[in-house]
Amino acid sequence: MLKFFRKIRQNLLTDNKYSKYLLYAIGEIILVVIGILIALQVSNLNSERINDREEVKALNSLNAEFSINRALMNASIKSIESSINTGKYIMSLINTDLNELKTHNTDSLLFEIFEYDSFNITENSILELMQSSKLQNLKNDSLRTRILEWSQKKSALINTGESLKTKSEYLVNYLMTRYPLKNIDAYGVLNWDKPSSIKNDKYAIFYDLQFENIIDDYLYNLVNYNTRFKELQVTIDNIIDKSTL
Repeated sequence: MLKFFRKIRQNLLTDNKYSKYLLYAIGEIILVVIGILIALQVSNLNSERINDREEVKALNSLNAEFSINRALMNASIKSIESSINTGKYIMSLINTDLNELKTHNTDSLLFEIFEYDSFNITENSILELMQSSKLQNLKNDSLRTRILEWSQKKSALINTGESLKTKSEYLVNYLMTRYPLKNIDAYGVLNWDKPSSIKNDKYAIFYDLQFENIIDDYLYNLVNYNTRFKELQVTIDNIIDKSTL
């Protein structure tokens, strides 16, 4: 084919047909340009197909991972709300009649207020997207926004969790010298079969303003923690919805 075009060009030059040669040269340039454009189009199509395959793979991974996160989060929220209800019940017992107070299992109640679940976040898929160019290649703008929102809300949850941990430690320190922890731990992994034998008026804390304030502050942070969980839960639901193929 190249020899054929070269021969035509030589004949035109030999016959001094410069105008025809010029037209031929222009036509040859146009053919080259068309060839380049076709090659670029083929390359773009191939790149687009590769990106589409990568996006489908990323979306499937994201959807599977956050479906697991949603199940874990639902369990965490349930346990947090149980602790909140226990805390409110404890608050209702403060400054009640001693004989009435003794009919309640305060050991169990104090154990249960600490028994909220933390949330072990799995985010390998999101981290892979954010640490590469794949996030920008996602076609769904709303999904990209939800992924960035996830990072912000996750940080807020972690910060609130750290604050709650501090309040939890403060409550333990308060109980340390006022209430037999052995009685409380009997409902946990230690599973003591007998209460503390050391004489102590464990009910005295229910008539102490400091205890009421500590429980109130602890509950405030616990409710705050639960709110952060529910905010993140909405984002998780959106990510699952937007990543469903």
